[in-house]
Amino acid sequence: MPGRVASAGGCLLACLFAVAPAHAQVLGIALDGKARMNNGEVEILGTPAPDRAAFYDTTNGQLRLLGEVEVPISFQGPPSSIAISADGREALVTAFTRADPERAGAFTANPAMAVIDLASTPMRVSQTLTLVAAPSSVSLHPDGRHAWVPHTGADSVSVLEKRAGIWEVVEVVRFEAGSAPIATAFSADGAHALVSLPGSQRIAWLAADQGRPVLPARHEMSAGVGPTALSFCGDTGLAVVANYGKVTGDVDTISLIDTRGALPRVIDTASVGMSPEGVACAPDGRHAAAALQNMSTLPRSHPLYSSDSRLVVLAIESGRLRRVAETGFGGWAQGVGFLDDARTVFAQSMIDRRVHVFRLDGETLVAQPGLTFTSGSPAAYGLSGR
Repeated sequence: MPGRVASAGGCLLACLFAVAPAHAQVLGIALDGKARMNNGEVEILGTPAPDRAAFYDTTNGQLRLLGEVEVPISFQGPPSSIAISADGREALVTAFTRADPERAGAFTANPAMAVIDLASTPMRVSQTLTLVAAPSSVSLHPDGRHAWVPHTGADSVSVLEKRAGIWEVVEVVRFEAGSAPIATAFSADGAHALVSLPGSQRIAWLAADQGRPVLPARHEMSAGVGPTALSFCGDTGLAVVANYGKVTGDVDTISLIDTRGALPRVIDTASVGMSPEGVACAPDGRHAAAALQNMSTLPRSHPLYSSDSRLVVLAIESGRLRRVAETGFGGWAQGVGFLDDARTVFAQSMIDRRVHVFRLDGETLVAQPGLTFTSGSPAAYGLSGR
């Protein structure tokens, strides 16, 4: 509800999003009310605020809070645990873990997905679907009737279908033992999908027949260490993947994938910094962005500790990634994304409970007013289809 957002946020953001296009796009932000970082250790607050998801409408360039719904949220997994239908009327929300009701201060698996009716007044959870295992993330097929939910710990992906208004698990796809599927992303036409497999250090390219996977995978690629978050670059046929690494202080990478040929392939890999938690591609395919945790989750006594995360923006030019801008923002980075104008970039910080917003002006990132939450930390996001 509006009272949970810093009072200045709505007015400032209304001005910021004046650069957005005239048609609506719905932005959903997952807010984890229970987790905090205490000198390198994740703790559950003694009296946490409820987890919730907040949804915003950007019609005519004005960011308007549509509403909030209490729903389980988790910072664990890639920051892609919200998927929003193209018409902005429904959202799917997953959470890898929840607070254990039987063990104070502990997490437990949360094998469920919530369906949120965004068109109702007030918004409400219209369905809770039990899955075969804890979900790592969720992606919605362009047809709006199918979704894929990877289960890292179970080496599988649940295929969901909406039938007579109810979501059902219609298939569970098994991957190689230890491959640990963690994120999926559909091509703009819905005919194919990428699946990141950090356990086997590969990315699978699958055909999708009417929203359902065709096995075996048509092709597998190698990008970098720990491929996790994925993002397609609009309808260009390009995509990017974040190679999260091992959190050892070594520089990590993101990779550019070209899916337009007979077989998709990694065509470039660029060093970006330490632990890219989120990655995004602009809808016009001209830029990619990575949100780096940058060792901000380490104990303060660690020699590599940093108080800030980093946002890196790269130009995509002739199949290559060229670093063009970089800035710091709050610690414990999560999701990063572009709005429809392809120049407004946002990045989430769990530690300062902010969605930081920047305007890419040429090759300079200019800070803009962002969103600050008084309870709950932004752990993931979703955007309705363009």
